[in-house]
Amino acid sequence: MDVARSRPTRAADYRCSIVNSQLPTTSISSPTWLATRSSLLAVLYVLTVAFAGAANADSDDYASRLATLVNRHRVDNGLPALTRDATLARLALEHSAAMARADRLSHDGFQMRGRRSGYPLCVENVGWNYRSPAAQLDGWRASAGHDRNMLDPRVNKIGIGESEGYVTLLACGG
Repeated sequence: MDVARSRPTRAADYRCSIVNSQLPTTSISSPTWLATRSSLLAVLYVLTVAFAGAANADSDDYASRLATLVNRHRVDNGLPALTRDATLARLALEHSAAMARADRLSHDGFQMRGRRSGYPLCVENVGWNYRSPAAQLDGWRASAGHDRNMLDPRVNKIGIGESEGYVTLLACGG
């Protein structure tokens, strides 16, 4: 494939033509190419937004299903269900995303999340690599400390965030 390039007449006027014996000569500044490029960019943008929205929807769905299961577990143990709190969910999601970036489980910054929550008392569970909300709940229930957090009678609000398999439950009250 031969590539013929013309000298730009101005700094912002770059053109490139591709010459191939099997393809018609097309300039990337031709109206046909510009229309095609614009269409491709529009499709790429729509797909990017759709996939980003799907990822957020999946994370929100996971968090919602896990919160429902945690509340069922509490009710089964004679405790009231927790009310979902948008601030706690945001804090939990921020922490899950930080764990995903660091590629490790941690409670780093828990005291700060507690202060930022606005509540005097908070408990936190973290998890990683559970394929479903039910599996995550089972993992927490099997751990005395995590189960104690979910069944703490002093908390009445909940926020859950999931990012790339990392999950944070933040429950607060007082």
